[in-house]
Amino acid sequence: MKLVNVPLLKPADEPILAGRLAGRRAFVTALEAVPPITEPTLVLLNFGRVDYATSSFLAELVLPLRDHLQRQPSYVVVANLGDMVREEIEEFLRRSGEAILACKLSAGKKVSNVELLGRLDDKLHETLKLVQLKGEASAAELHAESSDAKSIGPTAWNNRLTTLVAKNLLIETSQGRAKKYRPVLEIA
Repeated sequence: MKLVNVPLLKPADEPILAGRLAGRRAFVTALEAVPPITEPTLVLLNFGRVDYATSSFLAELVLPLRDHLQRQPSYVVVANLGDMVREEIEEFLRRSGEAILACKLSAGKKVSNVELLGRLDDKLHETLKLVQLKGEASAAELHAESSDAKSIGPTAWNNRLTTLVAKNLLIETSQGRAKKYRPVLEIA
């Protein structure tokens, strides 16, 4: 998968990201930093060197960018979070009932320490774990292998998978008429 690193700080910038207006500016800057996307692309919002980011800043950047880029084969992930930034993102995601992937990005552009931040309801979390365990799955496969196959139909599995795709946690690929799903990144 192609990788686009979007640093949120320039070398001379202050390490504090605060306010809705600054968040909107960062959203526009991030959009400008992302080249035209024609293949699956990991868009890493790189918080390296950021000491603190307010919820109001994050509310204007993180989820709006994820939702805006959703029409393209792109997956927004937050990277290189300091403790205070991580805490603020976690709280922001909890309040909004959302989740996003986070990772470390090395200077050599190697992704590691992938984790899920925020909150997923139990059924979505279970579905994500099942797909991760299988590596790739369809709604029909999950339905057939489910212990609740009689009470949970393929449509419910499909709805869960579609929700996880919208949250940038799974990649959807078409194989003929069937759709398969796989994790964007393997969660440690």
